[in-house]
Amino acid sequence: MNATTPNINNMTPETGREVMENGAIINTADIIDASLDKTNGGFKTTNLMTEIARGNVPGATSFYGYGQHTTTTALTNHVIWPDGVFNLPPTAGVQISVVSTSAADDGAPVGTGVRTMDIHYLDANLNPLVETIIMNGITPVLTVATNIRFIQCMHILSAGSAKAAAGIITATNSAVIYAQIDAGSRRCSSTARMVPIGKKLFVAGATGGSISGTAASGAIIKISSSYFEGHDLSPYGMYIPFGSISSQDMSVAYNFPIPAGPFPAGSVVLMEVTVDKAATITGNWYGWLENA
Repeated sequence: MNATTPNINNMTPETGREVMENGAIINTADIIDASLDKTNGGFKTTNLMTEIARGNVPGATSFYGYGQHTTTTALTNHVIWPDGVFNLPPTAGVQISVVSTSAADDGAPVGTGVRTMDIHYLDANLNPLVETIIMNGITPVLTVATNIRFIQCMHILSAGSAKAAAGIITATNSAVIYAQIDAGSRRCSSTARMVPIGKKLFVAGATGGSISGTAASGAIIKISSSYFEGHDLSPYGMYIPFGSISSQDMSVAYNFPIPAGPFPAGSVVLMEVTVDKAATITGNWYGWLENA
């Protein structure tokens, strides 16, 4: 070891010290100690998540889901995402076809809408990967990847003067929609996320809201998971709630006193809504991934 490389063994105290990739030295034990709520017990979740967001907790990264759904009728336990029934691809993964309802979402020749976009996905082994798509308007474009197990999100990479999707952009296989960017939007709006390989998820809180215009609409918004009490229910497309909030023409934010989890690799966490009439529903949950 040369003289410019930090040597943990020569530091006092040694416990908890780690060398980051940039050469900085941190003490994980000190970070965890500062995050403890020594009055009420448990963690000061906000402090811990701030340190994770700053990159000061090795192996941990922020993780969240954001979604929106507009309905013209009452719904029961509907996943907060842009479309109808929410489906998971087969475990072996699939090749995805990306297309828009507008010819203006085109990268060659360039259009006024989305020109290129990224698909963030997990492969059949749950490895997180990204593929860039050059849009071709109303002509479908196939992904290079043929083993897409779950689409975490799609978002604009470059666009024309509209600076948003001109049409509805969908990612499908055999006519089943797995992700969608609405017209006028710049990214997907699905609350569903899957835990990658080698990670476990803790959920720290959520926000949810409903807007119904002239007629107040009562919404029960639940945060749910395919993993419950050691059982994986994703093959059945079933999700069991572990938290909820209620909203009527307003938004509500809630931080869990104790983070929910851990949810192992392959688990899906999402938000569902039950609403009594037409409304626009929004949902966002947040937490972190750490090494399994």
